[in-house]
Amino acid sequence: MANKYFSWSFDDGLEQDKRIIQILKKYGIGATFHLNSGLFGVRRYISRIGNLGMHETPADQFEARSFHLLPASHHYRIPKEELKAVYAGFEIASHTVGHVNLAKCSEEERKRQIKEDVDALSSLFEQEITGFSYPFGAGAKQSRDALSQAGIRYARLATATGSFSFPDDPLNMPLTCWHISPKTFQTLDQFIREKPQEEDMFFLMFAHGYEFDFGTKESNWEKLEKICETVSSHDDIICCSISDAFRMHENR
Repeated sequence: MANKYFSWSFDDGLEQDKRIIQILKKYGIGATFHLNSGLFGVRRYISRIGNLGMHETPADQFEARSFHLLPASHHYRIPKEELKAVYAGFEIASHTVGHVNLAKCSEEERKRQIKEDVDALSSLFEQEITGFSYPFGAGAKQSRDALSQAGIRYARLATATGSFSFPDDPLNMPLTCWHISPKTFQTLDQFIREKPQEEDMFFLMFAHGYEFDFGTKESNWEKLEKICETVSSHDDIICCSISDAFRMHENR
């Protein structure tokens, strides 16, 4: 019998993840958190246009200014000493050491950004790191060899397709939906209504934690909780990390 899987994917390792995890635990939902090992504890603000974060500014520079052209939310990364306690019970995945655009790196730098991040996260969290997300959604074509050599089995893009299928190429995996989409609940309702026949179904939802602080119509904490409540109320949906979804799918 085919199954339905739902996974959340969060980037950057932010202070907002602490509140996110409280909500995930409330509804019994697994998730995957993609971290940058070279940026633990870095404090910045991120300006936005609409629901999209556009530009990061160091916290001391931002707070020293009296006027800001764009609204902003804090982009504080969790300090290293807190990480194991914060993310206990959740999958940790790589996001490069320094959140770099892999499409613009040399081959040597791509390998370093991926391998060093995987090694650092594996050592810190004492778990195998098999997942990855491309910063800025870029560099998939150029990074395949480096990802494979680092033991990465799936790598997430930033492109949303609305598809409920497991990817043919796990190292080139699109989203189903970014939570800021105005079609989030329409897509989720479609997923809930559809019944898998021979093929498993997979819904991959993406967010940055800072986006819930925007307080806009499409990006707010109430929407996060409503998504979690909606998914968890359906017994036929398995809510888990990305790696667990792949593992169960492959072993079915």
